[in-house]
Amino acid sequence: MNIISRAEWGARRPRSRSTVTWGRRTEFIVHYSEGPTTQSVRSIQDFHMGTRGWSDIGYNFLVDVHGRIYEGRGWLVVGAHAPGHNTSGIGVCMIGQDGDATPAATRSIRALYDEACRRAGRNLAKLGHRDVYATSCPGDQLYAWVRAGMPAEKEKEDDDMPDYVSVGMNARQDLPPGEWVTVNWGKEYADSAHHHWDKGGPSFIIGPARYALTANVQIEGLAPGTELQARVIEHAESGSDIATGPLAEYVASNGATFLHYNVAADMVPKGYRVRFQVVQYGSKTGRITDGSAKGLVWST
Repeated sequence: MNIISRAEWGARRPRSRSTVTWGRRTEFIVHYSEGPTTQSVRSIQDFHMGTRGWSDIGYNFLVDVHGRIYEGRGWLVVGAHAPGHNTSGIGVCMIGQDGDATPAATRSIRALYDEACRRAGRNLAKLGHRDVYATSCPGDQLYAWVRAGMPAEKEKEDDDMPDYVSVGMNARQDLPPGEWVTVNWGKEYADSAHHHWDKGGPSFIIGPARYALTANVQIEGLAPGTELQARVIEHAESGSDIATGPLAEYVASNGATFLHYNVAADMVPKGYRVRFQVVQYGSKTGRITDGSAKGLVWST
């Protein structure tokens, strides 16, 4: 089970924190954010700290519809998700509204529950937020799943060979300080299923699909020690909605800097396309001088 750390999603430092022992953890409480599935964890934290006035994000963990798990307050930090049950309960929030729960999301919530029980050395009570507080949370769909015992739906096996996408850059791109730059792939080496069908553009995997990818870029013109970051985004074909993937951090070296980025497994929904972005935090504009990306894609 991979958990995206607070550092990876850019968490603010908590104002204060108090901890609890596993002996006092007796409940596992499921929530939903009641917002769009594209909500970032940081925006939820900003709302909790800025508008609610809490010391940190309220939940212990969060899960998105792709099944990605994000560290909130963590296993043994007292949360702010269910009055009267923050010490006894581990609060896990699905990012989305009623009806947005996916098999990937519920698998991840169940994985967190199983891990919590392993750490506690006993089974914890499976509860929805509405079981302990007057609220509609976590929505009818997710609550019905909780009441059914949080069944762990197995991921479907797919014996089909994946599509293979291989693309590269054909033009250098400026990399200004503090600005996320989306890499354009002008060369197409392999793409029999036409995932990169907007040749010359930034998108090289289209949903709905499961995918794995690697991207490599060469960057020049940065002072040694300059901080860099890379990420994938899933960009809506219509509108400007994006979902961000795992963040990777790098440091510029003497001369050319080479960034290697990898996503072992993820899902992109229908109507979204995968793109690759880089940002640097130096004082001068650098250049992305070369790059390539490869992807394995299983259509869903």
